[in-house]
Amino acid sequence: MARPTIDRALALSRLPLDLELGAYRRLYFGAEFCSWALPSCAEILKARKLAHAAGLAFTLMTPVLRQETLAELVTLFKLLMLDWRAEDELLISDFGALEPARSYLPQARLVLGPALSGQKRGPRIEAFSLSEDAISYFRQGSWYSREAVELLTEYGITRIELDNLLQGIAPLPSGLVGSLHLPWVMVTSSRNCPYHQDMSGQRCSGGCGQAFQLTTPQTPHVLRQAGNSQFFENHKLPANLAGLGIDRLVEYPQLPR
Repeated sequence: MARPTIDRALALSRLPLDLELGAYRRLYFGAEFCSWALPSCAEILKARKLAHAAGLAFTLMTPVLRQETLAELVTLFKLLMLDWRAEDELLISDFGALEPARSYLPQARLVLGPALSGQKRGPRIEAFSLSEDAISYFRQGSWYSREAVELLTEYGITRIELDNLLQGIAPLPSGLVGSLHLPWVMVTSSRNCPYHQDMSGQRCSGGCGQAFQLTTPQTPHVLRQAGNSQFFENHKLPANLAGLGIDRLVEYPQLPR
């Protein structure tokens, strides 16, 4: 029996000068955690055009929302609707994006981002002495019950984006398929950003400042903060991706935004 194919996707928040897409089948572009870091409409349209020209599918990543971001999404969705393809996806990190998506991009295939997965991500969990039931709990997220799957089905969502937990990942329930994000695992995020000083509602004009490292004697894993979120690295893949319901790896060359 042939082994299930695991697709590779590249995830970016900004377009580099030399974009190499040959190893990938899909381009993720946008922002998941910080609405200040969402690329402009022009840059998103350029990224989609580059992906399609290279024969790749496109996934737009949308962030946790501010009220002002909703108006931006309406404008963006109207522009994207003009050349939306069946294989393209809309990743949501906030259920507030559902209504504008239904109204202005109704043909989009919706994907649930890591910010909504409900996974238990803290690196200290790895050192816990846990019972089998506790291990099962810490390997799951918010969408493992039958009722949760039914709710996502009502929204038209069957794909969940997952972080690569140190304690392992429980197999997804029937009806759901997963994408695994590498190598960064989001630990915590905030609507406030230490680098964003402009309170006028405008996007940040530059990057998110210099990412800095946080260490603690409670775990050997270094936390890295960039913008409003903290992450740690985990490059070790689970042994049986297909058995977990995962058929896609999403690779980040830089810290997510």
